[in-house]
Amino acid sequence: MTPLLEAVLRDYKTNIADARDPEVLSVMTAIVNKLQGTITKDVPRIFEHVFECTLEMITKNFTDYPEHRLHFFTLIRAINQHCFQAFFMLSGQQFKLVIDSIVWAFKHTERQISETGLNILIELLKNIQDTGPEVAAGFYKNYFVPLLQDVFFVLTDTFHKSGFKLQATILMTMFEAVESGKVNVALNDADPNVNNSQFVRDYLAALLLGAFPNLSPATVGNFAMGLFSYSKNPDAFKLHLRDFLVQLKEFGSEESNEELFLVERTPGPPNFLASQRLGSATNKLRSWLTRISLISFF
Repeated sequence: MTPLLEAVLRDYKTNIADARDPEVLSVMTAIVNKLQGTITKDVPRIFEHVFECTLEMITKNFTDYPEHRLHFFTLIRAINQHCFQAFFMLSGQQFKLVIDSIVWAFKHTERQISETGLNILIELLKNIQDTGPEVAAGFYKNYFVPLLQDVFFVLTDTFHKSGFKLQATILMTMFEAVESGKVNVALNDADPNVNNSQFVRDYLAALLLGAFPNLSPATVGNFAMGLFSYSKNPDAFKLHLRDFLVQLKEFGSEESNEELFLVERTPGPPNFLASQRLGSATNKLRSWLTRISLISFF
């Protein structure tokens, strides 16, 4: 890393929030996209200068610093695409913060940010599957179940209908990974002898029945079974998800379900309302910002 770039990053970190130029994040993204893997060793230093201080700016609410928001998550995506191994150079707490920021992104009600977060997760899951079994096992053990819950949060939230195609892709990837045995570690901490497929079915059923008491156990059980059965058939998987969603009160009218079918159409920018349910994700990120420690990646 050149002294000039070091100076730019240092200036970004030490400046007050309003004086931080979002173009610094854009330049970092351009550098990562251009140099790709050759800059992997410098990514932790980039994180040190821009990651935490930018998160402190954009997680106070969902409207301030819009350019910083978009450039920040675009940078995360570029690192994930070209310098994935750099994530292994972060501490465990820092990597957890990366995952939390991705979740915060796809729960955002601004469409471009939400879809960027979903795309990052799709690419992250693919990268994890392409790594060695030890690394994949550590990731699945720590993050598979929480991510499953977070993706179902946005799938069943009417504010995020436009992300249906990406949400479906993520869920299909996750269920196929369990069904095919790619998830090579026991997900049930209470009883590691329980088969992962059975555990995920039971977990999902309990999650959905708790959130939607209008559903019957049989309906939820059949839905969970279908997610595994159709995990290798994208069209059937999406249809199965749609059929389930229209049974929810939140997706009651045919007109309100139109965005679930935008995957076959040219999407236009919807007019989203701010969702107060994102507050928990914000608080989670702020908590981690104050608790970073030097713990090994896995």
